Amino acid sequence: MASASAAAGLAPSAAAPVLRIRPPPAWTAEEDARLERLAREHGCRHWRRVAASLLTGRSSRQCRDRWRHHLARDVYHRPFTARDDDDLARLYVRHAGRWRDISRAVHGRTSRAMRRRWRELRDSDAFLSKLWRPRPPPPAPWTDADA
Repeated sequence: MASASAAAGLAPSAAAPVLRIRPPPAWTAEEDARLERLAREHGCRHWRRVAASLLTGRSSRQCRDRWRHHLARDVYHRPFTARDDDDLARLYVRHAGRWRDISRAVHGRTSRAMRRRWRELRDSDAFLSKLWRPRPPPPAPWTDADA
């Protein structure tokens, strides 16, 4: 079977280069401290100014996401408890998977954290068997023969 470059009439050396997408470098403690200071100075709605003042080549989106999901004071970083999981299941059913509404109902958890936890739970057999087990049949009606 001929390769795609041969089928297109190109020599193998003239094939398009393979682009490799690298994830951005990890945030350092110094960057986090500067981001916190700049977010306080410029406010949490002016991420272009914050990114320009950070001087590290980070985009406004990267700064906003780092703040919103990791550094903001109202974001919990503690592990989910069994009660948190039960609340998440109840809220998922009530809000039909609208993660923003679900995260608003739970103080200190972002929509990203809630969605990530739900996917972990959804893929675990123990949680699903507990959550979605079939209901027991209703009791038989009472008759005079039972007396």
